[in-house]
Amino acid sequence: LQDAAYSIRGFVRATVQLVMAPLRLWPRGMRKSVATPSRRPGGFQPPHCPNPACDFHHPRGDWHFVRNGKKLHRGRLLRQTYLCRHCGRSFSATTFATTYWLRHPQLLRPIATLVTEGAGLRQTARVLRTSHTTVMRHLARLGRHCLLTHRRLIADRPIPEALVFDGFESFAHSQFFPFHANLAAGSTSWFIYHFTLSPLRRKGAMTRGQKRKRARLEQLHGRPNPKAVEEGIAALLRPLLPYLASSARTLHSDDHPAYPRALKRLKQQQAMPACQHMATSSKARRTQKNPLFPVNLADLLLRHGSANHRRETIAFSKCLQGVADRMAVFTVWRNYVKKRREKASWPTETAAMCAGVIDRALSWREILKRRLFPAGADLPLEWMRYYYRRMEATGSGWKQTEHCLRYAF
Repeated sequence: LQDAAYSIRGFVRATVQLVMAPLRLWPRGMRKSVATPSRRPGGFQPPHCPNPACDFHHPRGDWHFVRNGKKLHRGRLLRQTYLCRHCGRSFSATTFATTYWLRHPQLLRPIATLVTEGAGLRQTARVLRTSHTTVMRHLARLGRHCLLTHRRLIADRPIPEALVFDGFESFAHSQFFPFHANLAAGSTSWFIYHFTLSPLRRKGAMTRGQKRKRARLEQLHGRPNPKAVEEGIAALLRPLLPYLASSARTLHSDDHPAYPRALKRLKQQQAMPACQHMATSSKARRTQKNPLFPVNLADLLLRHGSANHRRETIAFSKCLQGVADRMAVFTVWRNYVKKRREKASWPTETAAMCAGVIDRALSWREILKRRLFPAGADLPLEWMRYYYRRMEATGSGWKQTEHCLRYAF
């Protein structure tokens, strides 16, 4: 009986191959004519063409696609493929998944959870039993996806509250390469609207050997821009000020000398509304009554939940691009996943719910449900550099790679 079963299986397999053989020999143009439309109720409906060069890369009602056969997925499952009738690009449902082209797609959500809970890259790799380079690649993809997610949710949305902006200092690669992380948050909702990074020059008390090393590094890599904080604050507020409500055009910050210069630079540009700037001393008590409390709380959570920003840590970021990736993941987690307050007596609302951006808390499964494309995200100029990994890799040299993949992201 076992031999007979094997013979029947072989006969069926040979018959299927004989029937499908003529289809494989047909030219590609003839396959299009026999493909049938895939607009079935309840099935997967491609929202748009995934080809960025196609005219139908954005969702349009007159876009036409057809089913184009099936292919093996990971050597076992058969996946339906589709064909764009305008550009000829072939794709499937996995093309619109955040795990597209990932060898270990099951690691994406656990990495997002562990990274926001204070674990370092190697700690995350040990927990998930994988390589730390795999965690780095997944984290880079998470950072790009979180940039697009945040911009998609707040695009062209008015800001009904005053803004509080400030920053904190950390370093990447070594303590000779500090940077200033600029954050803008809502004064009432504590919602983080935007962030930028400004490389700085090392300052403070140094020994003679440290001064000689700083001079040697500046001769090799160049001296950081002395107006980096001013330009970073201007880039931070430029995409936000046009959407401020007329009743909320008030900006709160500390008494950093670069902040008034940045606001003066913005006033000289067109389409920038006039805002009232109120400065609070950085030596004031950092309680909830402090006007800078939303940003101070964000700095506190960054120090607490990000291993690369803790005091005297060995898990510091090795390049500034890694800081941008983790900042993007932290922004989405703080706004849409984490509760606004941790006390059980308070309602379980998030900062995004308080700001009116969403009506319920999101999970990482919902955030990573669908792949987002950068073509229609309207990213600010600074975030375009973060997305395509075009930041200056000070001290990293050839280790910094630019994101230039065509289909994977």
